[in-house]
Amino acid sequence: MLFTSLEMAQRLEEADIVHVIRQIEACNQIFPEEKSFIVPISGGVASVTLPSFGRKLNRITAYGMDGSVSENDLAAIEDLFTKNTLSTEICLCPMADPSALKVLASRGYSVKSFINSYVRVPNDEDLKEVGSQRIAISCVPAERAQGFPGWVATGFKDGGKAESLLETLARIAVLRADTSLYIATINGKVAGSAAMALIQTSKGGVAHFYIDSTLPEFRGQGVQAALLRARIADAKKAGFDIASIQARPGNGSCRNIERAGFNLAYTKTWLAKEPVF
Repeated sequence: MLFTSLEMAQRLEEADIVHVIRQIEACNQIFPEEKSFIVPISGGVASVTLPSFGRKLNRITAYGMDGSVSENDLAAIEDLFTKNTLSTEICLCPMADPSALKVLASRGYSVKSFINSYVRVPNDEDLKEVGSQRIAISCVPAERAQGFPGWVATGFKDGGKAESLLETLARIAVLRADTSLYIATINGKVAGSAAMALIQTSKGGVAHFYIDSTLPEFRGQGVQAALLRARIADAKKAGFDIASIQARPGNGSCRNIERAGFNLAYTKTWLAKEPVF
């Protein structure tokens, strides 16, 4: 089992920073008339974009991962979020500096939810052919990339997220040079989709799996498991020694992720402070 040290947590959180930065860069390509931006804060970053995208693209990431935090710095970021009609939300790693919790408590933050961060070491066994006879996995060629947002949105149907957000997240993935897009097909029909970003950090590479979705009529048939296996093998081929993925505790994705050999690195806490307009 992989031991999650502080160095490993810093590696994963730095990969999260890069992931968010590249999402915001792509947002600016998609919505050039809007002002999406990143502001450094206490070892992490605050990302600000359209309010309709909620905390998925408007949040503080990797807060307190570089030592003690300043209450004044957080107050300034809160003002920034308020000016942009946003609540201030933080996805906090449990290995953040202890001062982070003290500052958040003093400023009235409350816990909203949790998210699991999983890691896995790809190995030579992952390169063996273990594909399903029914499910074919392939990378999406450039000429079919325009269909990716539609597959993602359909796969997340009834998942509670706004369709505009889902489409935007998928369009972001299409634009990113570090990301490979995947589709799963059954009998020639698209059954699911996913993405993998190959991210380099100061502590090593991270193959980050994200935006997994399965179309409703194909759920329960092993689609996500097949997409996970394919990306693990590709991460190994690319020379990456760590693969990561995140999921809400207790949902079906967690079961598939753990069955694919991922270990729970830690559970992050979503905290929020509502603005006063």
